Amino acid sequence: MHISRNLHRLAAGWVVLCVFSLSSQTTELNDELNRLFAIAESNNSSIRTEAIATQKAQSDVKAARSERLPDINTSLTLSYIGDGQLWNRSFGEYTKADMPHFGNSFSLSVRQPIYTGGAITGGIRAAELSAGMAKLNEVQTRSNVRLQLTALFLQRHCLENSAEVLRRNIALADTLIRLTSDRRNEGVALKNDITRYELMRSQMEVKLTAVTNGISIIERDMLTAAGVTDRNSLQWNRLDNEAFTIADSHTEDYWQQLAEAGNTSIRQSAVMQQLSVQKEKIARSASLPKVSLFAENNLNGPILIEVPPIDRNFNFWMAGIAVSYDISSLYKNKRKVRSAEIATRQVEQQSVTTRENVGDRVHAAYMNLLTAQSDLQTHRVSCRLAQENYEVIANRYREGLALVTDMTDAANVRLDAELQLVNSQISVASAYYQLKYIAGEL
Repeated sequence: MHISRNLHRLAAGWVVLCVFSLSSQTTELNDELNRLFAIAESNNSSIRTEAIATQKAQSDVKAARSERLPDINTSLTLSYIGDGQLWNRSFGEYTKADMPHFGNSFSLSVRQPIYTGGAITGGIRAAELSAGMAKLNEVQTRSNVRLQLTALFLQRHCLENSAEVLRRNIALADTLIRLTSDRRNEGVALKNDITRYELMRSQMEVKLTAVTNGISIIERDMLTAAGVTDRNSLQWNRLDNEAFTIADSHTEDYWQQLAEAGNTSIRQSAVMQQLSVQKEKIARSASLPKVSLFAENNLNGPILIEVPPIDRNFNFWMAGIAVSYDISSLYKNKRKVRSAEIATRQVEQQSVTTRENVGDRVHAAYMNLLTAQSDLQTHRVSCRLAQENYEVIANRYREGLALVTDMTDAANVRLDAELQLVNSQISVASAYYQLKYIAGEL
């Protein structure tokens, strides 16, 4: 008995050390999660949709940059011209005028923008920022899927560990039922004693069925999150409980700084702020003149402005600089610029609010991690004490010094302690990955 207790104390001390130092088993957990992430990267429909949106945004950038290129227009017209009529002023008499019946027209014009008030440059920058936002949306979607897979993976292992604990206690209950049956045959136990153990066993069977069904539900959810239909494609790997040992020696300030630089919501708000500034510049550009170079050539025939018409082709060309200004923008565009300025201030305030919310979320997640680690240590001690208490009661029961109710109570206490220990191990890992998710590191 003393040797057993010493082993329990040694094991508990070793676990305490593991909490404060990363182990190779934690790396095993990360490798398993990264394998699931890689599968989802290629198959999850949400991630693929966002990837396509990113490609479209990048294509929009190229389209915006093409606005710097010259505009070239050409046209060719072939036509049949009917005879004309000459009418007097009262439309009472007319004379037929013979016309050349074949008409042709060809024109070629080139226009190169020189100055647009910043509209083209602002449009390109806005398209680039939109592409950056699309990329951040893709990153956010990928992080959401990873968090979902992580939560399901941890919950699945938690249920599997719970099922293992229940099966072990069911086997132990079977042993106690046989032992009590033998004692009843010897006349030192009652039928009611056996009934107590059978009732306890049936309750554990009900819990085991619920846990088994829960595992099936989670596995289906994991398949959906990973974007696959074949369970074998995920290749479930069972990890030891110690693989979920999480150590984090970083302070809250470390996580706050990490979130400030890596949180997707903060990065998105920064891009939205820059995009709003660009929209404000584009709105102002409408009140500025537009300057461009142009060259044009026209070939027309026949010459119909003469009477009689001249059946020849007439060609002329021109080149120069064109300046245009929308006078109505003096009284129409002020309101648009004002609206864009207000939108910029609104986005700036939203950015401040986002940073505050992220800071609160990091603090809460960090506190949850500390709480989960503290609960884990408490449950390790409780589990060890429950095991020792069960061994003492079991020995006394074998010697006839304890009642069957004492044995039942000790078994229930140990079962609850083991289940709480399993849950607390997963809770630490869950809190840690939730903190990584908020910091933008998942």
